[in-house]
Amino acid sequence: MKKSTILLLVVVYIVSFFVIGLLGHSIRNYNPEIYPESIEVMDPDNKTTMSKDVKDEITGELLYHYYFVYRNYKQGDSVRIKAVAKPDNCTYPNVDFLKEASDTSFSIETHDTNDKIEQNFALITLNEMPGEGQIAVTKRFSVRDTAPGAHITLIVGIIFVTL
Repeated sequence: MKKSTILLLVVVYIVSFFVIGLLGHSIRNYNPEIYPESIEVMDPDNKTTMSKDVKDEITGELLYHYYFVYRNYKQGDSVRIKAVAKPDNCTYPNVDFLKEASDTSFSIETHDTNDKIEQNFALITLNEMPGEGQIAVTKRFSVRDTAPGAHITLIVGIIFVTL
């Protein structure tokens, strides 16, 4: 090859970098943040009967977004609840289970407190049996998504029936 041909190839090679840099598409990492739109709560073990959107019969006020009934409760039994943030491809798929700190009559174990429990699962256990003359105890807690900013918060109730 002649010197002029090699020089021409080098010049075309260098000019092509500038042309592609100006006219070509830049490489971007496109990974949008998808926020949760809803939370679905379920009993994966089918130990309970679930109701959605339980309202007060007199006022029509929403009492619980999800309400679980656990029949034939015996001391030491636990109910495992799973919460899933929707859509499935959201950036923040994890949820938090929250209860009043002053209510020590039941406990909620999550992945944060017990490594043996899977993420987005909670193990709910009564710490004491229903009182004299009672056949059922209702406990209330919340489920909230972990996305920054505005949160979706659901009120969940579970009733332990000793019949």
